[in-house]
Amino acid sequence: MKKISIITDCLKKKILEFLYCDEIYNAILIELIQNNPDNLGELYINETEEVVIDVLHTKNDGNSDLTNFSYTSKDGLKDIVCKIKGLNSEKTLLAGKLEDINSIFKILAYKKTITPNIFYKLNIEKYKNIPMKFQSKIRLANLGSKDLEKVKQFTACFFEAETEEEIKTITNTEKILAKMKTGVYLLEYKNNPIGMARFIGKTNNFAEITSVYIDKAYRNKGLGKEIIGHMIELTIQQKKTPVLATSISNIAAMKVYESMGFERYGEYAFEFLN
Repeated sequence: MKKISIITDCLKKKILEFLYCDEIYNAILIELIQNNPDNLGELYINETEEVVIDVLHTKNDGNSDLTNFSYTSKDGLKDIVCKIKGLNSEKTLLAGKLEDINSIFKILAYKKTITPNIFYKLNIEKYKNIPMKFQSKIRLANLGSKDLEKVKQFTACFFEAETEEEIKTITNTEKILAKMKTGVYLLEYKNNPIGMARFIGKTNNFAEITSVYIDKAYRNKGLGKEIIGHMIELTIQQKKTPVLATSISNIAAMKVYESMGFERYGEYAFEFLN
């Protein structure tokens, strides 16, 4: 595979044409290429004279080398696996369709049971028929110290960080500020911030909702449903369709999403290679 150091307008167009063939699953990379190509990470492609046929992308998120990919043939997938092995990353986190992650593990002769995530897409017509009455408000977090500390707190809880080292890594000020600059939303209940959510992977047609968290003291009050409702409304205002994912073991979240009009789109997986 060829490493891409500079994306020309022509190459950018070809890569995006390829990625948009599977827009929902390629949303994160699409947004990076469309909006932030100078901070892309490492990008590799296979191409013919006219079209891109395989893509591999990896970027360190501060905790691991998040790696996603898209391909058109078995040979393309083998090329991707070969390149991943050659990167010699200490901590590679593969992200992709469940069947594709299973295929990679099969090529590598890894025997590992994967717990999938369910990928959901909102049926907007269903959602419109669901009565919603909000007792909370949502706002964009500002970059001041109070909101910064609150986002740090929620982020550590969201990732279930326990040790001092884990908390320090996950709540690194530079990393949290970077997320806040792209947009972190705080849910306010009785004028107190009690939860958060944000978007990741905005494309022409979709916006993925992620990092949904409600403080434990405020759960079982319908506020989890409300924060999703607020995020749905923000997405619809942008004339996009909301998508999101959750672990198949998170039964409570799945019930909330499905009660609000989200429908299962497919199975996804995040799995460490090392």
